Amino acid sequence: MPSKEMEAVIASLTDFPLDVAGQRDHYRKVWNSVPVDPDIHAKPAACGHIGSGDSEWVWSDHADPERVFIYFHGGGYVCGDPWMWRQFNGLLSKASGFYGLGFGYRLAPEHPFPAAIEDSLQGYQWLLDTGIKPSNIILVGDSAGGGLVLSVMMAARDRGVPLPAGGIALSPWTDLELSGETITLKTDPLTTVESATGMAKRFLGEADARNPLASVLYGDFSGLPPLHLEAGENDLLFSDSTRLVRRLEDYAVPVDFHATPGAIHSFPALASATPEGQAAIARMAAFMRTRLG
Repeated sequence: MPSKEMEAVIASLTDFPLDVAGQRDHYRKVWNSVPVDPDIHAKPAACGHIGSGDSEWVWSDHADPERVFIYFHGGGYVCGDPWMWRQFNGLLSKASGFYGLGFGYRLAPEHPFPAAIEDSLQGYQWLLDTGIKPSNIILVGDSAGGGLVLSVMMAARDRGVPLPAGGIALSPWTDLELSGETITLKTDPLTTVESATGMAKRFLGEADARNPLASVLYGDFSGLPPLHLEAGENDLLFSDSTRLVRRLEDYAVPVDFHATPGAIHSFPALASATPEGQAAIARMAAFMRTRLG
């Protein structure tokens, strides 16, 4: 059963619009309601003018600037700005001791596939070029951003770019065909089949939904670093996570997977103040510290 705090978050969410302008406005309203702790710091990150231009550094007191996680935000490749995840990134910084880089990639439909993947890979390369060691970097993302964690790793491997120490995906969107067995769940107000279908079409453009950089479920995971996955069992994309775990295991990629009963899509980021969200952040931080010894 979900906690009372999780139930309150679920009750506060309204129907998700189907048009792009309405979806972006909905995201602004939802995330404006998430307060940022006074001890969380943020400033713009130029990132070599890569991506959407709204990337930001987020950190907490005592965080180590030589240890960095890059956060690829969710929003179906259509919505979202890095500032919306500032509270979550700050909490993860506090729990892990890492600096956070909330990376802004270009959005569809103005910039369809593969713009988000190319931007995110270049953002990771930019961080390496600043002198941060790949062994001190963790890629993190939720929903579409969780997919980007995998696609950036695969693209980096194929192009000879050093891989990060590990990756964390929250409710990753891994199958843009929407063929998972949980896709018809009606228990998550944050995501619907109709909205996900529209976002997939806007992002893909003329691309094949099974392109492994768009739908990472169909990718080659050979040689990827360890991963940690979080998903809520009430998420209609829950089967995107369970199927991904099986595929990673087939490729002998070490993976930690935690499924939280009663939790919704991207709950650690959206509902970080709930007991479920706090527990997930603690697990993620433990994984990050372990990857760096």
